Amino acid sequence: MKVGLIGIGGMGFNHFRHYVKMKDIEIAVADVRVDMAKERIKNDSIPVYSSYLEMIEKENPDFVDICTPSYMHADMAIAALGLGNHVLCEKPMSINSRDAERMIEAKEKSGKLLMVAHVVRFMAPYVYLKSVIESGELGELQHLMMQRLSTTPKWSWENWMRDTEKSGGVAIDLSIHDIDFVQYVLGAPDSVSATYYDFKNNSNFVSSTFTYGSAVVETVGAWYNAELPFHAEYLAVFENGYVESRGGKVTRNGEEVELKVGEVSEDTGINLSGADGYGDEIAYFIDCIKNGKEPERVLPESSLKSVKLTEEILKVAKKV
Repeated sequence: MKVGLIGIGGMGFNHFRHYVKMKDIEIAVADVRVDMAKERIKNDSIPVYSSYLEMIEKENPDFVDICTPSYMHADMAIAALGLGNHVLCEKPMSINSRDAERMIEAKEKSGKLLMVAHVVRFMAPYVYLKSVIESGELGELQHLMMQRLSTTPKWSWENWMRDTEKSGGVAIDLSIHDIDFVQYVLGAPDSVSATYYDFKNNSNFVSSTFTYGSAVVETVGAWYNAELPFHAEYLAVFENGYVESRGGKVTRNGEEVELKVGEVSEDTGINLSGADGYGDEIAYFIDCIKNGKEPERVLPESSLKSVKLTEEILKVAKKV
């Protein structure tokens, strides 16, 4: 099977490192920075193109993996679907719901598969938390607190991440990981409130609160103008105990939980965890293609709901 990887920057190279370890996978790469791409790949047998459309035409991949800046996702996915390719697209699905809807329309018209790479849905600590919530083994969820914090991204190509017109800012770029997990597991909330610190002093953060019956869920996503190491954590309190993910460990009522963890990525050098999940999500999508089945674990309609929920957060948020 052949993948056409579009974009080999921070996230794209992370995906690339998983593809090269997979059996029976051929790779072609497209990136406008051809010299950079070749230097990263260090393999002359892997073709590199400056145009993703030319790559698709000449290489005829079985699917494409879009790892470009967020504002490019929709148009690239729609074009690739129209050319008969299955599409794996990095999160966010797009920076607004209208473009996400256009992607679904193109997917339906093409008859091909479309999946957004919401990696948190595949990460062991979150898979475990989902199982505890859904099983009810600790009783009803009472309070869930999730946070995802880092230094402000200053490394992105042409500084696109700090341009809210291109990245959507911290809410749609970073906090959507946790927002998506909450929507995926718990569905649409009964109420939404938020506080949003707009990009200034090189910082940008959002704090969101959702209610689900008597349960309260809080998410915080932040880029700070400080040399803060990236970390993502959660604390879930139930009627009869708690589950916590902190410092790379998951504990349940004070005892460490032994999780089945996939291969851990190398240091990525960008604002994402080196934890497992990336290889698993890619392997899952490949399996869906091979078996001709929809990616039930991350249907595009579900990803659209996460974009819409993020838009609602920004709409109701108290701006600071």
